[in-house]
Amino acid sequence: MRARGIQVSETMGTESVNKLLVRFSTPSVISMVISSSYSLVDSIFIGRLGPVALAAIAVASPLMMIYNAIGQGTGVGAASLVGRRLGEKNYAAANRAACVGITSFFMVGGLTSVICLLSLDWLLRLFGADDSVLPLARSYMIVETGFIVLDFLHLTLAELIRAEGHPVIASSAIITSGITNCIFDPILMFGLGPVPALGMAGAAFATSVGRALGIMMLLTHLLSGKTAYQFHPKYFVPDFKIFIDIYRVGIASIARRTCGSISHIVANRVAAPFGVVPLAVLGVIFRTSSLANQPSMGLGQGMLPLVAYNYGARQVKRIGEVVLKSVLASFVWASFCWVIALLLATNVMSIFSSDPDFVAEGGRAFRIFSLVFFSVGVQQILGYFFQGIGRGLPALILGLSRQLIFMVPLLLILTSLFGLNGMWAAFPVADMLGLLLTLIWTRVTFRELGIPFSLRHPKEVLSAAATADPGDK
Repeated sequence: MRARGIQVSETMGTESVNKLLVRFSTPSVISMVISSSYSLVDSIFIGRLGPVALAAIAVASPLMMIYNAIGQGTGVGAASLVGRRLGEKNYAAANRAACVGITSFFMVGGLTSVICLLSLDWLLRLFGADDSVLPLARSYMIVETGFIVLDFLHLTLAELIRAEGHPVIASSAIITSGITNCIFDPILMFGLGPVPALGMAGAAFATSVGRALGIMMLLTHLLSGKTAYQFHPKYFVPDFKIFIDIYRVGIASIARRTCGSISHIVANRVAAPFGVVPLAVLGVIFRTSSLANQPSMGLGQGMLPLVAYNYGARQVKRIGEVVLKSVLASFVWASFCWVIALLLATNVMSIFSSDPDFVAEGGRAFRIFSLVFFSVGVQQILGYFFQGIGRGLPALILGLSRQLIFMVPLLLILTSLFGLNGMWAAFPVADMLGLLLTLIWTRVTFRELGIPFSLRHPKEVLSAAATADPGDK
C-alpha cells in the first residue's frame, strides 16, 4: 500500500505539467470556493438579522482570519517540507515532518484557543465593536474560539494529504465540510422542530459540525495505509529543528493572513465613526472578495507541492512551467471577477440586505474596492511559489507588503484626506503597489535559480550533476 503512495508522489516530477495542475488544482479550487461559500452563506442568513448583525461579523472576521492564518501556516509549512523531502526521496524525513506538523497543530491550536477565550471581549472591542455590536459578535466568537482546534486540524491534515499527491481526497473533505455547514446554518440559527434557534451562535456551531465531519474523512484516509506516510509514536515527539523548518516557510502564510486581519482591524476602526452601515458594507465586501480570491488560492495550494517536489528533485525548468501557467490561469479568473464586480456591484450587495442605505453605499464602495481586482490572484500565486521552494523570507515580506506596509498607511492617510471614499480607494492602490513589488522580486529569483520564463520546459530534465543546488535562503 505504502509503495503505491510513494509511486503516486513521484508522478509530480514526471507527468505532464498540464495534467498535474488540473489534477492538483481543480479539487483545491472547488474546495476553496465551497469553503469560502459557507462564509457567504453565513453572511446571507445573518443579514436577515439586520445590519447590526452584519457589523458584528465584520468585527469578528479579523480574529477568525488570525485563527485561519495560524492553522493554514502550519499546514502549508509542513506540506512544503514534506514535498521537498519526497522529491529528495527521503521518505523517513517526510514521515517525521508530517507527524511533527500534526503535533505542532495541537500545541499551537490549544494555546491560541485558551489565550483568545480569556481576552475575547477586549479583542472584539479592539477590532471595532461598540456596545450595540459586541453581544452578537461575542456569541459567535465564543463558539468559534472554543472549537478552533477543529479548524487547525482540518487545515493541517488536508495540506499533508495534498502534499503526498492526493489532492482529491483533501479537497473532498473540505467540500463536505462546506456543504454540511450550509445545511446546518439555517437549522441551528433559526431552529427546526426540537432544535432551538441559536441565532449567531448557531452559525458558528454549523461551521464546527462541518469541520468535524471533514476531519473524520481525512483521518480515514491517513489511517487506511494507502498513503506515502508511515505513522509511529516516536515521529510525533516535538523536534525543534523541524518546527523551525515548518514555520520558516509557514510564517509567510501566517503573516499574510494576519496582516490581512490587521488591515481589516484598521479598516473597521476607520469605518466605525461613519456608522453601522459602512462597517456592515466593509464586512460583506471582505467576504465577497474572499470568495473571488479562493480559486487563485486553491490554484496556489495545488501548485505548491508540485513546486516543492521539483525543487527538491532539482528540476528547476519544470518549476517555471508550473508557476507561469498557474499565474496565467489566476489572472484570467481574477479579470473575470473584476468585470463582474464593476458591472454588478449593487446587485451583489442587495443579496445580503434590502436596507436601501446598505445597498447604495455597498454598490459604490464595491466598485472602488475592485478597481484593480485583477492583480490579487497573481500576487497569491507567486507567494505560494516562494513557499514551495522553501524561501520563507521573500514570501513573508511580499505577504506583509500589500496588507501591512502599503494598506495600513494608505487607509489612515487617504481616509483623513478624502473621507469614506479615501478608505475604499486605499484597497486598489495597495493592490497595485503590492503587485509591482511581487513581480520584481519574482523576476530576480527566477534569474538566480535559472528558471525560464516559458510556458513550456525542454523535454530533457536537468540532472543533479548539471544543476547546482540552489539551497534554502
